[in-house]
Amino acid sequence: GGCPAGSILGGETNPVAAMMIGILATVLLQSSSTTTSIIVSLVGAGSIEVRQAIYMIMGANIGTSVTNTIVAMGHLGNGDELERAFAGATVHDMFNFLSVLILLPLEAATGYLYRLTKAMLPDQAFDKGDKWEGPIKKIVSPLGNRIIKANKDLIKEISVSEGKISCADYYPVNCTGGIESYDTCKGHYGLIACDKKTGLCPAFFQNGASSHDDQVSGGVCLVLA
Repeated sequence: GGCPAGSILGGETNPVAAMMIGILATVLLQSSSTTTSIIVSLVGAGSIEVRQAIYMIMGANIGTSVTNTIVAMGHLGNGDELERAFAGATVHDMFNFLSVLILLPLEAATGYLYRLTKAMLPDQAFDKGDKWEGPIKKIVSPLGNRIIKANKDLIKEISVSEGKISCADYYPVNCTGGIESYDTCKGHYGLIACDKKTGLCPAFFQNGASSHDDQVSGGVCLVLA
């Protein structure tokens, strides 16, 4: 009932109980991704604490081992195939079991995962409508903007124009005085834009570029990525 569930998920986190909830949920749903998504939503709603969610996600990683065992059982008609299938499933199972066997006691003793996630978030609370910028984005974005930066306004302007504006209206790119910068090229670029914060244009931006040039640049970046 609600009272036992509340006591299990109360302030005093029981690592084993939280892990078993993750295992059971994943076995029933047959999807660790679904279980993880539900756990993240519950944390966001304030229904459970981050400490409990950590153990539940560990349990989800164990629960997903049932799925590969079921798949292996599909080869019951052939002994050789069944042996190979179970061997592959066992490798997956052992990896998850050993990971949890090491990390769960370590987390219960030190709380290092909880402290790590807490350190990644800002101290002040978010206001409604605020956006959080993660550490990876802070590191990668400046470098990415120096290579290529998508013009997000182009898609929005074309979509709301009701057919009055097309992609061809943004080409050729024409920067004032031939100088490539945010101020001189603002409003005159196509799919690739300049960075408003730094005022610089990315490496794949070129004055006088056509739609085909920008599409080729985007394709090259996609292949390199």
